[in-house]
Amino acid sequence: MIRPASIADIWALRRKAQRRIFFPNDALLASSYHPYIIALRAIFDPMGSDRSTLVLRDHGVRGYLQARRRPGKAEADLQFLTAYRPRARSRLGDGDLFFRLIEDYLKRAGSDGIERVFATLGPRASEVNEGLRQLGFHPYAQQSAWMLPEAAVEAGTAMVALRRQARRDAWAIHQLYTSVTPRHVQQAEPCDSTSWQLSRRPQWFRGPERAWVLGDDQSLTVYMHLLTGSRGHVLRLMIAPHLRTEAATMVRYVLSQLHDRRPIFVVIRSYQSEFQGSLEELGFVHRGDQTIYVKQLAVLARRHVFMPSMLRATPVEGSMPAPTIAGLHTQSEAQ
Repeated sequence: MIRPASIADIWALRRKAQRRIFFPNDALLASSYHPYIIALRAIFDPMGSDRSTLVLRDHGVRGYLQARRRPGKAEADLQFLTAYRPRARSRLGDGDLFFRLIEDYLKRAGSDGIERVFATLGPRASEVNEGLRQLGFHPYAQQSAWMLPEAAVEAGTAMVALRRQARRDAWAIHQLYTSVTPRHVQQAEPCDSTSWQLSRRPQWFRGPERAWVLGDDQSLTVYMHLLTGSRGHVLRLMIAPHLRTEAATMVRYVLSQLHDRRPIFVVIRSYQSEFQGSLEELGFVHRGDQTIYVKQLAVLARRHVFMPSMLRATPVEGSMPAPTIAGLHTQSEAQ
């Protein structure tokens, strides 16, 4: 049986598991992830309804899945999977256990009005990658993470001066995004100009955000977004094609704005591979590759179905009311 986590499950989440699989994202790179704290907040925090922890128990084996709904969106991200096994053998392998947990979460997510579920995963968890494909997830992008142990800018280095992002820049940032991002990626992760507004207040498990741009509020050529957490900083880049040879200069400017010794991570997509040389020039080290998956969900909706003749004609005595049916509407990938 699969059910939401309860207080009795918190202690198990604090124990060392045989298998732990994280679905990397910017917040996970920037901050430490504590599954038992996530579960506690989902149980006690009235605002924690966007977080889910599911538990599967089968002949002594316990499996846990954690996911989170994106604030203000009909989208969610898988975050964490783990398995606890007794010494005795179980008939349920890790791959089957994880498959059942994800399958159950997809059903619950569809009932809650979630339209898309995302999962970012490295190549080592092969059974989870296969399970995602069997459940209808499809990969739409590859990305790689690069790390610099400590920000360092050489004295006398020439740097371009970027300006801090203002609220009026959101539309221009969105235009830059549509110009440098492949169409199939835009279809998989649809967004609008409001998606680029910064959250000024630090949130739990999500540190403060900063961003820098180059250009005026009508036409931008550079966008640099920085998320800061307890473990480090995570930088995302968007640079117009004619300035991509200057990527090292842009990153160097952001490094000059950091005044602590925490590591800096840069995450780039496969269609930004030309930035790799600039990162190596600055001393960044490649830390790994991931595949980004998305699953489009069918959302249950009710609608009235009228025959065309019934819409045009006036009701007659003894006529039956129009029937109501429940239909499943699959969200199109092209929104």
